Amino acid sequence: MANPNGRKGALFETAVMKWLRSVGASAERLSKAGSNDEGDIVCIVAGETYILELKNRKAITLPAFWDEAVTEAKNYAKARNLDETPPAYVIIKRRNAGIEKAWVVENLEQWMARKQ
Repeated sequence: MANPNGRKGALFETAVMKWLRSVGASAERLSKAGSNDEGDIVCIVAGETYILELKNRKAITLPAFWDEAVTEAKNYAKARNLDETPPAYVIIKRRNAGIEKAWVVENLEQWMARKQ
Protein backbone atom coordinates (compact mmCIF):
# COMPACT_ATOMS: atom_id res chain seq x y z
CA MET A 1 0.00 0.00 0.00
CA ALA A 2 1.59 3.25 -1.14
CA ASN A 3 -0.46 5.53 1.11
CA PRO A 4 1.15 5.74 4.59
CA ASN A 5 -2.17 6.77 6.19
CA GLY A 6 -3.90 3.81 4.58
CA ARG A 7 -1.18 1.51 5.86
CA LYS A 8 -1.53 2.99 9.36
CA GLY A 9 -5.30 2.45 9.24
CA ALA A 10 -4.97 -1.12 7.95
CA LEU A 11 -2.50 -1.98 10.73
CA PHE A 12 -4.91 -0.58 13.33
CA GLU A 13 -7.82 -2.57 11.84
CA THR A 14 -5.81 -5.79 11.93
CA ALA A 15 -4.66 -5.15 15.50
CA VAL A 16 -8.22 -4.46 16.70
CA MET A 17 -9.55 -7.55 14.90
CA LYS A 18 -6.88 -9.72 16.54
CA TRP A 19 -7.55 -8.19 19.96
CA LEU A 20 -11.31 -8.78 19.63
CA ARG A 21 -10.67 -12.39 18.70
CA SER A 22 -8.29 -12.78 21.66
CA VAL A 23 -11.13 -11.89 24.04
CA GLY A 24 -13.59 -14.29 22.44
CA ALA A 25 -15.44 -12.14 19.92
CA SER A 26 -15.94 -13.12 16.31
CA ALA A 27 -14.40 -10.37 14.18
CA GLU A 28 -13.68 -9.99 10.46
CA ARG A 29 -12.40 -7.11 8.40
CA LEU A 30 -14.81 -5.91 5.73
CA SER A 31 -13.86 -5.14 2.12
CA LYS A 32 -13.55 -1.55 0.98
CA ALA A 33 -16.23 -0.62 -1.57
CA GLY A 34 -16.04 3.15 -2.01
CA SER A 35 -19.42 4.78 -1.45
CA ASN A 36 -20.84 1.35 -0.58
CA ASP A 37 -18.35 0.66 2.23
CA GLU A 38 -19.85 -1.46 4.99
CA GLY A 39 -17.55 -0.46 7.86
CA ASP A 40 -14.08 -1.70 8.77
CA ILE A 41 -14.90 -4.67 11.01
CA VAL A 42 -18.00 -6.74 11.65
CA CYS A 43 -17.94 -8.06 15.20
CA ILE A 44 -20.28 -10.58 16.78
CA VAL A 45 -20.48 -10.69 20.57
CA ALA A 46 -23.00 -12.88 22.41
CA GLY A 47 -24.95 -13.34 19.16
CA GLU A 48 -25.22 -9.61 18.48
CA THR A 49 -23.69 -8.04 15.34
CA TYR A 50 -21.88 -4.71 15.49
CA ILE A 51 -20.33 -2.65 12.70
CA LEU A 52 -17.11 -0.92 13.69
CA GLU A 53 -15.60 2.09 11.96
CA LEU A 54 -11.97 2.47 13.02
CA LYS A 55 -9.98 5.70 13.03
CA ASN A 56 -6.26 6.16 13.61
CA ARG A 57 -5.80 9.89 13.12
CA LYS A 58 -4.36 12.87 14.95
CA ALA A 59 -7.45 15.02 14.45
CA ILE A 60 -10.67 13.65 15.91
CA THR A 61 -13.78 14.82 14.07
CA LEU A 62 -16.53 12.91 15.82
CA PRO A 63 -19.50 14.14 13.73
CA ALA A 64 -17.84 13.02 10.48
CA PHE A 65 -16.67 9.74 12.00
CA TRP A 66 -20.14 9.03 13.38
CA ASP A 67 -21.94 9.84 10.12
CA GLU A 68 -19.58 7.52 8.26
CA ALA A 69 -20.15 4.69 10.76
CA VAL A 70 -23.95 4.98 10.59
CA THR A 71 -23.98 5.14 6.78
CA GLU A 72 -21.71 2.12 6.50
CA ALA A 73 -23.81 0.08 8.95
CA LYS A 74 -26.82 0.81 6.73
CA ASN A 75 -24.82 -0.31 3.69
CA TYR A 76 -23.92 -3.53 5.51
CA ALA A 77 -27.59 -4.24 6.28
CA LYS A 78 -28.73 -3.37 2.76
CA ALA A 79 -26.12 -5.62 1.11
CA ARG A 80 -27.37 -8.54 3.22
CA ASN A 81 -31.10 -7.76 3.05
CA LEU A 82 -31.28 -7.44 6.84
CA ASP A 83 -34.49 -6.17 8.41
CA GLU A 84 -32.56 -4.21 11.04
CA THR A 85 -29.34 -2.24 10.79
CA PRO A 86 -26.69 -3.43 13.25
CA PRO A 87 -25.49 -0.81 15.72
CA ALA A 88 -22.51 1.22 14.52
CA TYR A 89 -19.58 2.16 16.70
CA VAL A 90 -16.51 4.30 16.11
CA ILE A 91 -13.24 2.97 17.52
CA ILE A 92 -10.53 5.63 17.86
CA LYS A 93 -6.87 4.81 18.40
CA ARG A 94 -5.34 6.53 21.42
CA ARG A 95 -1.84 7.84 20.94
CA ASN A 96 0.87 5.92 22.80
CA ALA A 97 -1.64 3.40 24.17
CA GLY A 98 -2.40 -0.24 23.50
CA ILE A 99 -5.34 -1.46 21.44
CA GLU A 100 -7.32 -2.25 24.59
CA LYS A 101 -7.21 1.47 25.48
CA ALA A 102 -8.89 2.64 22.23
CA TRP A 103 -11.97 4.78 22.65
CA VAL A 104 -15.39 3.39 21.71
CA VAL A 105 -17.96 5.96 20.63
CA GLU A 106 -21.69 5.32 20.64
CA ASN A 107 -24.66 7.61 20.86
CA LEU A 108 -26.83 8.05 23.94
CA GLU A 109 -29.73 6.11 22.43
CA GLN A 110 -27.51 3.03 21.88
CA TRP A 111 -26.03 3.31 25.33
CA MET A 112 -29.46 3.50 26.93
CA ALA A 113 -30.79 0.56 24.88
CA ARG A 114 -28.03 -1.64 26.33
CA LYS A 115 -29.02 -0.61 29.85
CA GLN A 116 -32.65 -1.72 29.55
